Amino acid sequence: MRNLFLAVVFCLLALPAMAFELGGYYENDLLGLLKKDGGFGAGDLNRFRLKLDQKFGEALTLHLEPRYYYLAKSQTIPLAGVTGLDQLTWDRVYLKYYSRSVNLTVGKQRIAWGSGTIWNPTDAFNPFVLSFAVKEEETTNVQALRLEVPVGAAGGLDAFVLTDAPWRQTKKGVRAKTTAGLFDLALSYVDLGSDSFQVGFDSSGDVYQAGVRNEIVLKAPAGSNGYIQSVWGGDYTLDNGIGLNLEYFFNGLGKKNQANYDWAGLSAGNINQLGMDYLFFSANSIIDEITQVRCSVLTNLDDLSWLIYPSYTRNIEQNVDLAVEAMLTGGQPGSEYNPSAAQDPNGLGGSKLALIRMIFSF
Repeated sequence: MRNLFLAVVFCLLALPAMAFELGGYYENDLLGLLKKDGGFGAGDLNRFRLKLDQKFGEALTLHLEPRYYYLAKSQTIPLAGVTGLDQLTWDRVYLKYYSRSVNLTVGKQRIAWGSGTIWNPTDAFNPFVLSFAVKEEETTNVQALRLEVPVGAAGGLDAFVLTDAPWRQTKKGVRAKTTAGLFDLALSYVDLGSDSFQVGFDSSGDVYQAGVRNEIVLKAPAGSNGYIQSVWGGDYTLDNGIGLNLEYFFNGLGKKNQANYDWAGLSAGNINQLGMDYLFFSANSIIDEITQVRCSVLTNLDDLSWLIYPSYTRNIEQNVDLAVEAMLTGGQPGSEYNPSAAQDPNGLGGSKLALIRMIFSF
């Protein structure tokens, strides 16, 4: 498989330079894992991603995004968004048609709705992403037909239908967007398939030089009671240049008491959070033109467990970036970010992760 990947890369690079637009990056992550039982693990994650756009006139573009990830490790290391190891994966492959009246995208693509930073309950594919630890490239891609129709100066309709399942079982949705004063407003509906659906609203705008945003969604699973999820957040930059970001998430599917947590559902990927109330806060500072520091904190307000993610990034050469990051978790035993051995048989919950990341972009 590695030889096949190298052959594909060689053939792409050998094509005439004017045939397409080529970009991408190579990333190397040196990883260290300190398990809560005292064990230690190490790894070396390599990511290679190409981004190619072949234009056919002004109206049609073919986008290809192959990637290859390889992880050498001493033991299992939990890494959000890292899938398809040691194989060539076509993350995004789509054809896009542009015109004044409509944009049409067909193929494997990313569809992201909502205005939240950490939580996007109106997003049917990525409702929760640790955006400070997971890059946009690592989010879910779907096989779909997507139609975007602009309406007015800043409004429009955005509709999609997945193309890899029968009509009754597949997801399909529409989102209508408009503006009111300094705010962008959107109303969405998604048929989740098999008689399940969700209805959502999201907004973003400015109030007294602060950016504010919210999302609220009613989800109605087939055969179960409906529930509400909502996000309320804002960001503000102080006079000294420090940027602040705050977000509260209400999870109507979660539980107030940790004794009632659905650990099996979390392990199976059926739910993303266990509790009902969450708070996210981050502060970042640009030290100079090439250096930035950030610290992000995510807290389960019901069991008071927490996740802290400090990071330092610096552009050390043209197209070469260095980052030093860590993920620290804690809380009472049995809480979301410090589970017991029975709740987390792999023994990875509550572990501490550190990494040194080098990215070469082209």
